Amino acid sequence: MNFINKTHLSPAKHFLLDLVFPRYCLGCEQEIESKQTSQICDVCFGKIILNRGVQYQEKTAIKAVFAAGRYEDPILRIMILAFKYQSMESLKIPLAELIISYLTKELLTDKLANFVLVPIPLTLKRKLARGFNQSELLANEIGKFLNCPVINLLKRTKFNTPQVEIPDWRKRKENISGVFCLSPGVGFGSPTSGIFEVGLRKLGDSKSLPGKILLIDDVSTSGATLEEAAAILKQAGAKEIYGLVAAKG
Repeated sequence: MNFINKTHLSPAKHFLLDLVFPRYCLGCEQEIESKQTSQICDVCFGKIILNRGVQYQEKTAIKAVFAAGRYEDPILRIMILAFKYQSMESLKIPLAELIISYLTKELLTDKLANFVLVPIPLTLKRKLARGFNQSELLANEIGKFLNCPVINLLKRTKFNTPQVEIPDWRKRKENISGVFCLSPGVGFGSPTSGIFEVGLRKLGDSKSLPGKILLIDDVSTSGATLEEAAAILKQAGAKEIYGLVAAKG
């Protein structure tokens, strides 16, 4: 099966590549038409069931988690695993579309206006191995739709075992404890370094960071990663923090 990334190719190059390297859907394994840029066909994509409602948290740093679908959904699970572990960057488009469809269906787009989108960071080692941070790619696509800035407020401080490899939720919480810190120069209600000024200008404020944060990740199972990240931002002064993921386990 061919996994060529065609996100940035012209239609003519798409056609020529498909003649030499035909692509097959991750779900049904049928050949994909040349006009499609990702590795999932329209039929399989249409089978993904969107979640209903919002999962609100109790007495935690994060107020609620918005999840477009369920990780148990076989098509969605295949997409997320291929996106992360096979570096299939083109899947950012259908996954972002799925999240946007969920936000629209649940009437959440107006609620999230004036939020800052913050992707869950990777260590440099893991980012170099994958070629990208999947959470950042999703945040960029969603940010365009919501007209909200994407700012890397968090930094990963240590290389830990992937959460998906740890079945016990208590051990997941221990595994993720202490892995995040604020990026250099970040301060809520105080001057910030130049790396954040572009994003802040979109909000009409170049002096301080707002308190409304939307954490972006591809998947959440126990919720430990989102909660740990939210705790760091809450301690720094963020007032309202939500999570947004493509799938929840």
